[in-house]
Amino acid sequence: MLHGRQSSEKRSKMPGTLHAMRIVAAFLLALIAGSAQAERLLIVPLDSRPAAGQYAQMIAKMANVEVRMPPYEMLGRFTRPGDPDGILDWLARQDLTDVSAIVVSSDMIAYGGLIASRVNDVTYERAVGRLQRLANIQIKNPNAKLYVFSSTMRLAPTATKRAAPWRLNLARYMELREKVARTGSHTARAEMKVQAAKVPEAEVRKYEQTRSRDHAVQKELIRMVARKELDYLVVGQDDAKPFGPHVPETQKLRKLVSDLNAGGRVYFCEGIDQHANVLVSRALLRRAGWTPRVRIVYSDEMGKAKYANFESKTVRESLEDQLLASGARPMGGDGQYDYTLYLNTPNPRAARFDRFLSDLKTEIDQGFPVAVADINLGRDGTTDPLLFNGLWENTRIMKLLSFAGWNTAGNTMGTSIPAANVYLLSRRLHVDPLLREVAQREFLLHRFVNDFAYHKFTRPMAYQMIDESRGATREETYGQAMAEVNDFVQRDLTKHLDRYFREQFLGKRFFAGNGQYVFSGLTDVKVWLPWPRAYEVRLEFHLQARPVDVVTGQ
Repeated sequence: MLHGRQSSEKRSKMPGTLHAMRIVAAFLLALIAGSAQAERLLIVPLDSRPAAGQYAQMIAKMANVEVRMPPYEMLGRFTRPGDPDGILDWLARQDLTDVSAIVVSSDMIAYGGLIASRVNDVTYERAVGRLQRLANIQIKNPNAKLYVFSSTMRLAPTATKRAAPWRLNLARYMELREKVARTGSHTARAEMKVQAAKVPEAEVRKYEQTRSRDHAVQKELIRMVARKELDYLVVGQDDAKPFGPHVPETQKLRKLVSDLNAGGRVYFCEGIDQHANVLVSRALLRRAGWTPRVRIVYSDEMGKAKYANFESKTVRESLEDQLLASGARPMGGDGQYDYTLYLNTPNPRAARFDRFLSDLKTEIDQGFPVAVADINLGRDGTTDPLLFNGLWENTRIMKLLSFAGWNTAGNTMGTSIPAANVYLLSRRLHVDPLLREVAQREFLLHRFVNDFAYHKFTRPMAYQMIDESRGATREETYGQAMAEVNDFVQRDLTKHLDRYFREQFLGKRFFAGNGQYVFSGLTDVKVWLPWPRAYEVRLEFHLQARPVDVVTGQ
């Protein structure tokens, strides 16, 4: 079993002056090494939201791997699609000689992104033609593995001003229709008729046509895997429930995988926004030939059988899918593991949670390798305040392998697990230790500020501003109202970032290789709303560190 980082990177006992000189030399070499990337990945993200690409870049940085993405303006913005043909041109121009993997959203290549995949503006023929062009680019560069992820359309259409009067009724109608077909429930049938009367028939037809096209494209993706035109495919389930049209669609896709003997190269997972993270982890682990073993601790064992919000599988099934797709696996019968994932399940019983939190704090304080995934999320996707407070104490935040608690269970697990995998992989590969340790702490700080501070404090106040602005809505806000909300978010989240840094990181020591360092500053802070809404935020910054002077101890 792997033990805590400090036990394997102990401070040297050389004479003070010589040791200090070597630390400074190592520090300078680390700065030089940081600019010389040994490996690159290419990512075509789902869209321009930070969760779609920025998180994967930050995770890969821990392993000193550069992630390059198409120009930002090609990725679209909310209902304005991205530029699939321009992105394919960009890919065709890239020098792939030192690129080990290409991670691609099929929705961006086929339609122009996740939002564009929910409307029927691109024909099946055009979508498949673009995907074939993608495969042809990789065929010419076989050393670059092609990892693709695809979204199974969610129940509800995109939240826009135009769809606001009927979108939730449509989602409920489609959920009930499949439930009636599967169970024959008379109660569900009666409610289905009520919901159907609230939705324009034209919108139902558009919805069904879009689902049909998307499903046909996913079938072709599976055939491409079977023909070895794609190396690996993750089919991600966008926001869903245990009943709905996605259930029979997925059953048909699974049967096709079996019929074509494509098992092991096609995975089905909950969620979609996190799959660039998941596939970056898989690509790096597979290249290195290492499979992390993960011990799972639940805040409540009963939570394993629950269905988290917006998911169609149980928590246990969803977790196992995320682990396997990322290139890791659960701890085996021999009891050996590389790290522990503490999973806070939805609505745990108080006594169970208290024991869970106590054990978690003990393991962190003793220096064991621990990752945390909090899927006990509030209705707004906010992480559990009790868990947050327990991690805040004793600066435990800085001592974790990874943390996530945002939006959905799949999004959360598919962020925390890849980050822990890649960090531990970078230690095994002897990646520049200072670069690795700083990059890992940057992602930890980013997660806590984004997943907790933004959604708990900043976003509710931004929504209040929107609610009080004439013509603005939470779904879409433009013009002066948007500018004012963006300015507020910049000020307020920067304040939280500064506080979290000062109280959890500033002046705190850490080991990197044989050297000891201290966090000394926070620079290059940028905050803005990437889409015309306050649902998500783009946050950028860099942590500064300096060697500890072993003579003065400062």
